[in-house]
Amino acid sequence: MKPSILLTIMMTVISGTMIVLTSSHWLMVWIGFEMNTLAIIPILMKKSNPRAIEASTKYFLTQATASMILMMGIAINLLYSGQWTLSKTLHPAASTMM
Repeated sequence: MKPSILLTIMMTVISGTMIVLTSSHWLMVWIGFEMNTLAIIPILMKKSNPRAIEASTKYFLTQATASMILMMGIAINLLYSGQWTLSKTLHPAASTMM
């Protein structure tokens, strides 16, 4: 992998993590998680062999399922609280999903 590509991927991982840590909005948390997911997959597939492809596919499917469940919890929290902020008290069903 070229150094410029690796640098871009690492900067995406760092910026996605910083977005998650500093956000006060559920949508920004989700965007940060998705940035990390899309940056980790090329790292997993750095060596092109069947095991790497299988690992990255499993990681993607697991992350897509977790992302869907997180968004469902966020939607339930929005339904009951009316706000996207992290500081609002969570509904028990939303809290369990998240």
